[in-house]
Amino acid sequence: MSLSYDSAISFFNAELSRWTEVCQRYEALKGVNIRSMKIGDVRVGVQWNPARIQSTGAKLDAATLKKRPCFLCGQNRPSQQSFIPLEGGYEFLVNPFPILPRHFTIPHSQHRPQLIKDTYVDMMRIVGQMKNMLVFYNGPKSGASAPDHLHFQAGPLGIVPLQRDWNELYSPRLSRIFSDSNDIPGMYALKGYLCPGYVIISRSAEEGNALFQKLYSAMPVQETDTEPQMNILSWTTDNSDYITTVVLPRSKHRPECYFREGDEQIMVSPGAIDMGGLLITPREQDFRRLNPELIDGIIKECGCSEDVVMQINEKIKA
Repeated sequence: MSLSYDSAISFFNAELSRWTEVCQRYEALKGVNIRSMKIGDVRVGVQWNPARIQSTGAKLDAATLKKRPCFLCGQNRPSQQSFIPLEGGYEFLVNPFPILPRHFTIPHSQHRPQLIKDTYVDMMRIVGQMKNMLVFYNGPKSGASAPDHLHFQAGPLGIVPLQRDWNELYSPRLSRIFSDSNDIPGMYALKGYLCPGYVIISRSAEEGNALFQKLYSAMPVQETDTEPQMNILSWTTDNSDYITTVVLPRSKHRPECYFREGDEQIMVSPGAIDMGGLLITPREQDFRRLNPELIDGIIKECGCSEDVVMQINEKIKA
C-alpha cells in the first residue's frame, strides 16, 4: 500500500499509545542532551543517547550474526510491534530504539542481505511516497546494525544537519558531474561538506536509479565486502518536483578511536545520521569529549578520500 506522511504519523501515535516501553523511550529522547558546534561553515551536533549502546557496541562479525536471532524478522519482533505493509514486500515499523523524534525502520519481509544495487529503486519509490520525511540507508559495513536483513530507515526532515542546512549551505555549491540533458536532474558533486559525496537529483525513482547505477558501478569494492561502502540520505517535499539523494562513499566502518582502550576510546560507530553531521554517543564521556576537531577527523576518516573521488569521477565520465 501507499504511505503518506500523515498516515505515517497516525501509525506512529497509535503504536506509542499502546506500547508503553517504547513510548517512554521517545519521551526520554525529548530530554537527551545535544551539543551543537561549527566546523568552518558546517554545522554539526552530538547527541548523548544511552539507549543506543546496544547498537553502537554491537558485534557484527559473521559468526555473531549467525548466532543471534534477527530482530527485523517478523517472528523475532516484540509482540506489541505491528507494521504497515508497503509495495515491494517492505514493512513499515516504529523503531523501538530511536535516534530521531519519530524514527521508523522499513525492513523487507524476507530475510535477505543488506544490499543496495538492486533495491535502490525501491528506496526511491518509498521516498516518493513519504514526502516530507528523510529516508536513509546504512550499508552492511557502513553503520547497519542488521547487515544481514535488508532495511531502510526514515524520520523527520530538519534534524540531520546535512539535510537541514541543504538549501543554505550545499545546494548552491553543487557541481554537475553527469546528466543526459541540461535540465536539473543529474549527478552532482557535494561541495563544502566535511567529506566527499555525490548528489543525485531526479524526477522519478527510475530516473534516479539509472543515475545511481552509474555511480555504483564506478565505486570501489573492498576485497572482503559485498558492495561499495556507503551511506545514503534521500528526501523530497510536497512543494518539490525532485527527489534529492546524497550518497556518501565510505572507506571504513568504524574510526580508529572506536577500538582504542581506556580513556583513548571514543565509542562512535557512524551510520548515515552520524555521517550527516549528528553523531550519536551512548556514553557521557564521549559526548563531553567530542569537539569540532575530533568530529571533523572521524567523518573524514570514515568517508572516502579525494583520490578515490577522482577515480570514481573518471569512471563515471568514461
